[in-house]
Amino acid sequence: MIAIGIDIGKGKHAVAVIDEVGRPLCKSAFYDNNRAGAEKLLAALRVVAPPSGGTRIGMEATGGYWFALHDFLVKAGYRVDVINPIVTSASISGDVRGRKTDKGDALAIARVVLRGETRPRQSSDKDSRRLMALTRQRSFMVEQRSGMKRHVQSLLDMAFPEFHTLFEDPMSTFALELLRAYPSARALSRAKRPAVAKIVREHTRGKDVDEESSRLVEAAKVSLAAESEVYDTLGECVRSSVECILDMTARIEKIERAIQDFEMPRIGTIISAIKGSGKLLPKVIAAEFGDLSRFEKDPKTGRESGMYKRLLAYAGAEVRIRESGKWKGQPHMSKRGSGALRTALMQIAFTISQNDDHFKAIYEKHINAGKHHKVALSFVVADLLRIVCSLWKSGLKYTVDKPAYKSVAA
Repeated sequence: MIAIGIDIGKGKHAVAVIDEVGRPLCKSAFYDNNRAGAEKLLAALRVVAPPSGGTRIGMEATGGYWFALHDFLVKAGYRVDVINPIVTSASISGDVRGRKTDKGDALAIARVVLRGETRPRQSSDKDSRRLMALTRQRSFMVEQRSGMKRHVQSLLDMAFPEFHTLFEDPMSTFALELLRAYPSARALSRAKRPAVAKIVREHTRGKDVDEESSRLVEAAKVSLAAESEVYDTLGECVRSSVECILDMTARIEKIERAIQDFEMPRIGTIISAIKGSGKLLPKVIAAEFGDLSRFEKDPKTGRESGMYKRLLAYAGAEVRIRESGKWKGQPHMSKRGSGALRTALMQIAFTISQNDDHFKAIYEKHINAGKHHKVALSFVVADLLRIVCSLWKSGLKYTVDKPAYKSVAA
């Protein structure tokens, strides 16, 4: 077997090649991160390590710089494993003198590949890649929108301190549309009732239009911030931010429609059978995990047991314990994995714990034991993945009483 380690970089990649006993087969070298560099690398590899004969390549998942080179080498016939940087950092840190170079990192990656501590990257199927791109873009935009909402609330604390008391949800579409038209207490206090009534009519249901518009205008008139002209400037800041939120919402909805057009992957089908899981989160989770078959066996031992623990570790949702001598720290979630996947798992854990009897019982058990809300959700996540693994292996469907998969090893 020949192992190749590639330390990924934005401008250039370091490459090391070793044989089955760890001896370098050629001098480590750098290759530019462009087509010319990739073709030069391929030509060099075909001389010392052709695709046939058990050659394996390992590269770290560094940002998004590895995607293009990965696909290029796979197309050339090589098996390419993508490695979590945490795995290789342990090997790199073994240098007692603290030396760290890109070529040294490439050699450490090659040694990790040689020891068999890698697993193939999830399927490079185009639909899977496209789905992941959309789900991650959605997660990014939702996070940005949440930050913008917090910014608007901080502005309103000055421009209209009482605003949050006027609505059940001060960031609802109705509230945002009202702020777009009248972004401060001073602006709303001077608004004409028919204009406010039009906004109420277009964005609410079941409310008395005249009564609601009068309530809002009168509340603005008695606001602490209704008099000073300074709040007009703050109001413009509110309006600008609100328009960003509404624009982001429209773009997020467009992305969600695109996600819904994708066929539900198998793991998503398993999860979506659970009450409260919805249609979107199962696809997010499926896109992040990819093909679960690559988690069926432990890459070190080859054992099939403990599959759900490997999924937890991949998501960074497993428990991390630190102790030394008599000191023992509190257990925490490791968070050494995909942040987008971990967030989706915690979100779906909350929704199914509110709707499905089995997961609701798990959540309430830990809450009643004095556990924090998020800790209780982490137990729901663990049980969810255990059940998913069992159903993945057995081909059975989810039922609340789970008699069919209760004894299936996960």
